[in-house]
Amino acid sequence: SDLKPERVSPVFVKIASICAILTGLSTIAVHWLPDLWSNATTFESRVQLRHDAIYMGRFWIVLIHCVLVVISMAAIPMLLGGTSRLIAMFGFGSYVLFAIVEMLRTSLSIFAVNRAWRAGYETGADEMQRRAFRSALDTFGGVNDALFFLFLLAFTAGLFCYGIALLSNSGMDQRIAYLFLLWGILNLPGLIGAILGNESLGAPFDWVGRYFQPIARLLIGLWLWSAAKRCRAT
Repeated sequence: SDLKPERVSPVFVKIASICAILTGLSTIAVHWLPDLWSNATTFESRVQLRHDAIYMGRFWIVLIHCVLVVISMAAIPMLLGGTSRLIAMFGFGSYVLFAIVEMLRTSLSIFAVNRAWRAGYETGADEMQRRAFRSALDTFGGVNDALFFLFLLAFTAGLFCYGIALLSNSGMDQRIAYLFLLWGILNLPGLIGAILGNESLGAPFDWVGRYFQPIARLLIGLWLWSAAKRCRAT
């Protein structure tokens, strides 16, 4: 049978459900908004992006998205017991790591890349100063890649942990387990590409973020809402 937790607050599970649904909406913004500045291919045009309100606003959406993801995923270990809960707790820890890394990466983009380095390059008093800011911006590419690897590794680990934890259940719980596992598998090409430094491996899976993720998050949110109805508060 499906999950029948005995000591879980149904209110919290419903809050987690709402957060999961909201992450579906924020995922659409995160993955689709960059199309608006896809023509900014030169260094100078990228510097000017700091004046774009939508470009800068997207970073704040990412920060909110990370918080919503952590809240939505926090409810799942509470719905399980025994070994399954232990596996899910490790998965939740992976999501916390994912959120910390992504929030760090995003904060660096807001305050270091755009407010400090791009602004400094644009308003630099002399060529030497502008060259120093440009060097910092070029260097950040490697830092960003390192943080993205950790972000993707933690996120993928969380997916597999939740999938394995729910796999022993039946009904809708098991279907959600398959959803987590499928999501994890779809992330592997991008993760392998990050390890090998070959972005082309993950390029064919761009549709996962654009289409699969919003639907998956919506389904997880609806599942959590149904799970809340089976909870019995302490």
